[in-house]
Amino acid sequence: MSDFNLIDEGWISVVTDYKGTTRLVGLKEFFENAHNYIGLAGDMPTQDFALMRFLLAILHTVFSRYDAKGEPYEMVELDQRMRQVEEVDDEDAEEYEDALLETWQDLWKAGKFPQIVCDYLEAWRDRFYLFDDQYPFYQITKEQMTPDKISKTQPSEILGKNVNRTISESGNKVAIFSPRYASGGNKDKLTPQEIARWLITYQSYTGLSDKVIFGKEKYKASKGWLFDLGGVYLSSNNLYKTLLLNLQLINYSNPEFNQTIEKPCWEYSPSELLEKYLASETLDNISELYTVWSRGICIDQVNPEEAFSMDIVKIPDIRHTDQFLEAMTIWRFNENGENKDKFTPRKHQLNKAMWRSFGLITKNESMDESKDKLPKRKPGIIDWLNQIEDFIQGERVQVNAISMEDDGNATSWVPTNEITDEIRMEESVLNDIKDSGWINRINDVVEETKEVVDKIYRGFINDIKKIRNIESKDFTSKYIEEMYYQLDKPFRDWLENINYQDNKDEKIQEWLKTLKNLVVHEAGKILKSSGTRDYIGITEKESVKNIATAFNYFMFRLNKKL
Repeated sequence: MSDFNLIDEGWISVVTDYKGTTRLVGLKEFFENAHNYIGLAGDMPTQDFALMRFLLAILHTVFSRYDAKGEPYEMVELDQRMRQVEEVDDEDAEEYEDALLETWQDLWKAGKFPQIVCDYLEAWRDRFYLFDDQYPFYQITKEQMTPDKISKTQPSEILGKNVNRTISESGNKVAIFSPRYASGGNKDKLTPQEIARWLITYQSYTGLSDKVIFGKEKYKASKGWLFDLGGVYLSSNNLYKTLLLNLQLINYSNPEFNQTIEKPCWEYSPSELLEKYLASETLDNISELYTVWSRGICIDQVNPEEAFSMDIVKIPDIRHTDQFLEAMTIWRFNENGENKDKFTPRKHQLNKAMWRSFGLITKNESMDESKDKLPKRKPGIIDWLNQIEDFIQGERVQVNAISMEDDGNATSWVPTNEITDEIRMEESVLNDIKDSGWINRINDVVEETKEVVDKIYRGFINDIKKIRNIESKDFTSKYIEEMYYQLDKPFRDWLENINYQDNKDEKIQEWLKTLKNLVVHEAGKILKSSGTRDYIGITEKESVKNIATAFNYFMFRLNKKL
C-alpha cells in the first residue's frame, strides 16, 4: 500500500519571511516557489545540510539531461522515464560542458526553476512514497532483510528517540533536558513529516552502534558519509540562489566526472541499490554521492500516536581517500598512516572559528620544497564559485561550515553535537584569487593573527604559568581560547566589511592595529590582576623572571612582529 507521497505532502520546512515564519511544503511546491523562500528551517542545521544535498541531487539529475528551457541536450539520449541511457561521448564532451554552463547561467538569470523539474518528479512519482510495498523512499523492503540475508536472526532496531537527533537518548542514559517530554513514550513519536526529514538525515549521520550486517563476511560499515565531512556550502538571500550557488554542474578540478550519468538512489529498486552497495562499486556521479545510504532501513507504516521504530542493517562504507567527487568538504593531506600521501575529508573542530581555517577553504597549494608545507585542496564548491564569478557579480555570498561531532569512541561513533559557523564576504572578494589578490592577502592576515596568538601571546601565558608554578595543562589553553573569542567578532566584522575596491594595505593595517590593541588589552588585564608572588617571580638562568619582565618581553615580540 502506497502512502505519503513526498511530491505532494508538506514535509520540507522553509522560512517564508524575515519574521521567521515557517511552513511545510512538498517537493512540487518547493521547486515552484524556492525563489520565495529564505532558507530551510528543519529540526537542526545538520538536517538542513543533508536535505539540501537531496534537493541538489534532483537538480543535478534534471539539468545534466535538460537545459533551462526544459529541452534535452542534443548529445544526451533519454528513455521514456527521462533517464539517461548512455554516457556522453568523448567527442561531445566540450560541447556538453559548454551547454551545462549555459544552462546554469540561464537558470541564474531566470530567477526560478522551470517546469521540467516538476515533470521529472512526476515521472518518478512511484519512488517518492514514504510508505510503499515495492519502492519505499530511502528504504529497502522486508524481503531484503530476511534472516538468511543478514548476519543475525533479527536486524537492529532503532527507536524514535535515536532517530531524532535533537534527543539522541540511549537505552542506558536518559536525556533529561529533552525537547520532548517523556510521558507516554512521547520521545519515540514521530509524524510522517518528521520521519521523512530524519530518514534522510539518518542515512547521512548514523554512527556505528548497531551490529547487524548483510551476509556473513565482515566489511567496513559506513557511519554516514556526511559524518566524516567538514561540510562547506554557499548561501544567499533566498533558497533558489542558495541551491544554484551549490549546483556544481561542471567539475573543473576533475573533469572525468562531467560525462558520467547521474544515478540518484530513487532511480533504482531497493534490490538493485543494495546490490550496488554490497558490490562496493566506485561512485562516479554527484547525485549518487548526495543520496548515498549508510543503512538498509525498513519502516512499517506509522501511526503518529504510537512509538516509532525502524529496522536497520549496515551497508559498506565508500572510499574516503581522494574522493574528489565530493564538492562540500575541507580536506586533510595525510603525512602518515594508512592514508599516507592522500587527501581525506577533514571535520571541523569544536570551538575553532571557521576563519582560522581560511586557507583550507580558499586556497590550493602544491607541494613546497620546505618540509612544513603540505599540499592544500580547497572545497570543490569554492572552486565552482571562482568559475561562475562573471555571472554573479555583486552577490553577497555566505560560506557556511557544518559538521557533526562524535563521542570519540571508535566502536560506536555516536553523534553528540553539531558544529556550525559562517563567513560573510562580498563575492568579488571571495573570487579575487590572483597572487596579489584579496584571498592571498586575507590568508596571510589569518596566519599572522594565529602567529600572534599561538606564539607571542602563548609565550606570555606560559611565562605566567611558570612564574606561578602551575602544572595544569588547561591553564594556557583557557587563555588562548579566550583570546580567540575576543578576536572572533572583530575579525568577522572586518572581513564582512571588505570591499573589493578598498586599498589592501590600508585595510590590512586596520586589522593589525585592532589585533594589537585587543592582545595588549588581554595581557594588560593579567598584569593588573597580578599579585606579590608574580612580581617576586622566579630565578631563571641567573636572572629574575617576573610578570613585569614577562610583559616587557611580550611587548618587545609583539612590536617587532606588528
